[in-house]
Amino acid sequence: MLEGVQAVLREEASLAIVATARNGHQLIDAVMREKPDLVVLDLNMPGYDGLQCLEKIKQGLPQVKVLILSNYSQPDLISKIKKMQADGYIAKNSSANELRNAIGTVLSGSSYFLEPEAVTGIPENSYYFDEFLKKYQLTKREVGILRLVCQEMTTKEIASTLFLSELTVNTHRRNILKKLAVKNVAGLVNFAKQHNIL
Repeated sequence: MLEGVQAVLREEASLAIVATARNGHQLIDAVMREKPDLVVLDLNMPGYDGLQCLEKIKQGLPQVKVLILSNYSQPDLISKIKKMQADGYIAKNSSANELRNAIGTVLSGSSYFLEPEAVTGIPENSYYFDEFLKKYQLTKREVGILRLVCQEMTTKEIASTLFLSELTVNTHRRNILKKLAVKNVAGLVNFAKQHNIL
């Protein structure tokens, strides 16, 4: 995900990446050292988590703007980060254009909060989608079948929808279960909800 965000930002001539971090401790050290205009902050990090980092940044350097990245879109979470003075929130499954728009909006002095109801599953043109596929070693076909399984479609219905044989669909289903280390459809549904791919 970090590489995906950097790739998008490097395309913007007006932006310079002064530091990156893979955990909360690295992030706070970098922010205090570099005093950047903007921090793009993942909520899910080892060390200090995103909320702890947000609190420390706003206490130590309140002028630094913070754009939150998250898989989670619960209204109570968005309300909490607003109260903690975050300057924006964007879902990890957003497009590159939306990320650029969010950064531009926040840097211009406005806030940017994606409404929870606007959050949908990972679109295949999202730069996060490829990272997601790599992480779980899934193919686009397998993600498509996973989505249909979660819609309670049978193997026969999936085969008909995708113009595949039932044997092929069953093979894909077995591979998906193995790759995701889950045992049944309930496990697949939980995985899909957690990773916002429905």
